Amino acid sequence: MSARVGIDTGGTFTDLVAHDAETGAWSRAKVPSIPSDPGEALLAAFARAGLALPEVAHAVVGTTVGTNALLERRGARVAYVTTEGFEDIPFIGRGNRRHHYDLHWRKPLPFIERWQTVGVRERIDHRGNPVQPLTEAACADVVERLGALVQREGIEAVAVNLLHAYASSAHELLLAEALSARLPGVPVSLSHEVAPVWREFERGLTTIADAYLRPVLETFVRALDTRLRDSGFRGSLALLRSNGGTQLAERAARAPIQLSLSGLAGGVLAGKRFGLADGPDLITFDMGGTSCDIGVVSAGEHRYAESYEPEFGLPLVFPGIEVTTIGAGGGSVAWLDRGGFLRVGPRSAGAAPGPACYGRGGVEPTVTDANLLLGRLDPETILGGDLRLDSDAAERAVGGLAAALGTGVMEAARAIVAIADENMASAIRVRTVEAGIDPRGYRLVAFGGAGPLHASAVARRLGIGRVIVPPHPGLCSAFGALTADLRSDQLQTVSTRSDLAAPAVLGAIVARLRTAAVEELRAEGFAGDPLLSTRVSLRYLGQNYEHEVELDAGRLTARTLREAFARFQRLHESFYGYRLAGQVVEIVRLAVTAVGPTATPLPAPEHEPAPLRRERPVVAGD
Repeated sequence: MSARVGIDTGGTFTDLVAHDAETGAWSRAKVPSIPSDPGEALLAAFARAGLALPEVAHAVVGTTVGTNALLERRGARVAYVTTEGFEDIPFIGRGNRRHHYDLHWRKPLPFIERWQTVGVRERIDHRGNPVQPLTEAACADVVERLGALVQREGIEAVAVNLLHAYASSAHELLLAEALSARLPGVPVSLSHEVAPVWREFERGLTTIADAYLRPVLETFVRALDTRLRDSGFRGSLALLRSNGGTQLAERAARAPIQLSLSGLAGGVLAGKRFGLADGPDLITFDMGGTSCDIGVVSAGEHRYAESYEPEFGLPLVFPGIEVTTIGAGGGSVAWLDRGGFLRVGPRSAGAAPGPACYGRGGVEPTVTDANLLLGRLDPETILGGDLRLDSDAAERAVGGLAAALGTGVMEAARAIVAIADENMASAIRVRTVEAGIDPRGYRLVAFGGAGPLHASAVARRLGIGRVIVPPHPGLCSAFGALTADLRSDQLQTVSTRSDLAAPAVLGAIVARLRTAAVEELRAEGFAGDPLLSTRVSLRYLGQNYEHEVELDAGRLTARTLREAFARFQRLHESFYGYRLAGQVVEIVRLAVTAVGPTATPLPAPEHEPAPLRRERPVVAGD
């Protein structure tokens, strides 16, 4: 067994890229996804690539199962346990509104309803000291109430988020022990493990989402593992996590919130890997069948986000590659709003039935149908000729929309493509211009099944002068999964100030985090020397939000802490145009990352295939 495989299970297609370390051979496949049975599509991809499963030593899967479960609210029924008196925090949330003047707008529910919350009499302060101990009687009462909910309401998972548990996990561990004895088959998510950070609303919501996803991801992993092993797979199975690292599937499924952006991370990793050969500043542009995912690489490093909002007002806190996703893909449906204006997306025709031109029963006009009518797609070469596109079906679908618009079919097709291009360009502007980045100095790395088709028009709208299209662009996300490193992120909230900080105490916390990060890599089988980095999150006294800066040498000492304060001053000035010299700085959080690099090479240049030597009319330009 010497082959390593990267797999991307997208909403429309399932992609596979494999590399044999002994022979240097590469294998590739793209097959239609089967949403009801992802494992079947996976086996079809192995067969298409000509790979025998017993030859595979290691497989990494990037999946959108967790993302879709959050977006479509198809997770488990969760009970939420929190400190008595704080049961309403997930429902109150923050004071921001999506539509300020819409009196009918309502905050989205935090994946649970109010009756699913249970309060427990206990209290720990922000230093980790018990103010009101958790008694055996209080613990037994909560466990009994939860047992009744499981019996009566079919609760499938429990989320526990006690006040200030990031400072002391003692009470959460007591509850977890009691719950495992009383409800042995019910998974329990603990906030000090899921999100050991402050801000009660975000931490509680993240813990709820973790419990909400856990039965879904565990079922997915079990089914996938069983299907592969029944077919001869004897290697190790891993999942790509939101932070761009991999983790063995069984362990990854027990921390499902870390898989929320699994299916999006691979594209950024691949775009960065290919794009860095041309320059350090890149915009990754991954347009598939269902969505368009946009990432930014500055000075050779992709950006990380500390939170992700599947819906407005529902921030989930976990380390992940910063990706912006919009509903603009080849399968995005064109439609008219109530005012008669043409819109494209976010709804997609997906893999079933797919665009009208696929001939699988789809009747709505999509971006792919428009591209086919404009001659931008060859009807006989999709998927290597395995999928023939039906131009007549595309014309009927777009023609119905054209009639409603009072225009011709070709004009409607051009409008569909132009609106999709502008939607994607606008999303890139939000990620760049509105964040202080001038996209004109960046390269656009275009991939995904539809990315190269739209890249030039999008780049022109943004003033980007250079577009990079990697080889086999429709398989880049799978390549990103294949080349992903092992990665462990360890976080700890602290509460101190520059005038009160004890470097020795903080240094001990960093040392503990470094040990935990390295141990996690060892558990994944990494035996080499990991790459370690340490960061500290700082803000001026009285500010609400912080900035993260790197510690020199990766260790926290009095000297490196002083240097971090100075770096924070410069960073603050670069963001806001001023610094507050002499102002007390708060230390909010410490973070350590350990990376175990992989050694997958880039594919060697291939001989260019012979031209197809066919002619067809093409409508070019906007």
